[in-house]
Amino acid sequence: MLSLLSFRNVLVALLFLKTEYLKITEATQLPSTSSTTACIENNKFYRNPDRIETSIWTLNECAKYYLCLDNEVFEFKCSDGLLFDVTRQICDFKSNVDNCDVTSEPQSPKPLLDDGNCKNGSLSCADNTCLPDIYFCDGSIDCPDGSDEGWCDEKNDKNAANNCDPLKCNPPECWCSYDGTEVPGNINITDIPQMIVITFDDAINSENYDLYSKLFSNERKNPNGCPVRATFYVSHHYTDYRDVQKLWNIGHEIAAHSITHRGPEEWWSKNATLEDWFDEMIGVSNIIHKFIGWNRQFLMMKEFGFIYDSSIIAPLSDPPIWPYSFDYRIPHSCDEQGQNCPTRSYPGVWELPINQLVVGEYACAVVEECPTDMSVEQVYEMFMLNFERHYLTNRAPFGLHFNSMWFRKPMNIFAFNTFMDYLLSLPDVYFVTSNQVIEWMKKPTSVDDLSSFKPWQCSRKKFTTSEIACDIPNSCKLPSQVLKSQKYLNTCFKCPKQYPWLRNEIGAD
Repeated sequence: MLSLLSFRNVLVALLFLKTEYLKITEATQLPSTSSTTACIENNKFYRNPDRIETSIWTLNECAKYYLCLDNEVFEFKCSDGLLFDVTRQICDFKSNVDNCDVTSEPQSPKPLLDDGNCKNGSLSCADNTCLPDIYFCDGSIDCPDGSDEGWCDEKNDKNAANNCDPLKCNPPECWCSYDGTEVPGNINITDIPQMIVITFDDAINSENYDLYSKLFSNERKNPNGCPVRATFYVSHHYTDYRDVQKLWNIGHEIAAHSITHRGPEEWWSKNATLEDWFDEMIGVSNIIHKFIGWNRQFLMMKEFGFIYDSSIIAPLSDPPIWPYSFDYRIPHSCDEQGQNCPTRSYPGVWELPINQLVVGEYACAVVEECPTDMSVEQVYEMFMLNFERHYLTNRAPFGLHFNSMWFRKPMNIFAFNTFMDYLLSLPDVYFVTSNQVIEWMKKPTSVDDLSSFKPWQCSRKKFTTSEIACDIPNSCKLPSQVLKSQKYLNTCFKCPKQYPWLRNEIGAD
């Protein structure tokens, strides 16, 4: 058992790893204690509030940051050439940091909740304003002081989901376990197919279509004889919808990313409203159909028929975390900086958590955030090490999440091709789409019975004439009232009047 002191030190180490290694590849100096810096205990890193004004924008001062735990302050410093971004809680290059003058993230006041003078069915804001309890942590600010949305973790959300009840939560409608690592379906681990989920995000066009065609050629087949396929989270801008249609025709999964691919990432969890999520996700789904953290997000998904999400970064875990449904409280902590996990229950919506990759002393959620200075042998070893973390333990689905830019290095292509070919030589490893993982979760099936598991079959789909990708698409040069410029859109269908965008997915004039 850990002593309180050693537990605190472990916590500091975990926080240190979490902030530095998830986001950048450069190392950071190990923390030291500081007896002169004031404590700001809000579970976030901050700058010295008493730093000399003339030094605020110096490289040395802006690289320092602090964490206060149990009234003891720990000092950190970014690597040479990097500065600390207090908003994003990461070290980054100088050109990307513009808040050296900001000491800490502002914390909204804590609501009084049941401690206020409110009637039954109501809770109190920090300023004693009484509002219906359903208004708290629903994704929209209602309290005059904003306190109803500022403290929405599982400890403070009065409407938070219950802990897992395995007696009531069973496939196909539901799956949960106490720590997220338990195997569904009462199947022996050696009888479970090791699922490999390859995903790509952003636009599909001539810059990456040939890459996808080569990686997922029909010659590469799963043990059941079906070609390996991937999931593409498509964003609208710069996408060639004829290419999307071709990928869909041959069995790849086309999923929604967003229309605008808006940045920074923190906007999605901190600022996006339910309407924003609707416009972006329903919008891009409508565009695809036409031309081929959080409570707001997950409420949108439940209301409008989305089956699953795959955006929550799970803490580093051995063994890894299995997918789960949102009927109950999520089975792991939500400690990735800037990430707001859902606290409510959303029956019928599933999560494919992102299990981080271990690369030496680093951990990275997506492949392009892993160290970039590796040799071809080290890249291959990275894939193999993390594959075995799944395959030799609980066989939770192994996700590899890419942006096509990562494959611009020939050695990366070679390492990944070698890795894929080795895995395809194993009799119990399958490359499947995200939706196929969910289908397996709903009906856990042993390796020996997969030949009759319909969701993983590759029987030829029957397409209508309009659903089959054309040889020569229409190249549409379209005006955009929003973007104030001409935009191009390739599609097998008739050109719209305007470039499709938020709240005008069909491109109406």
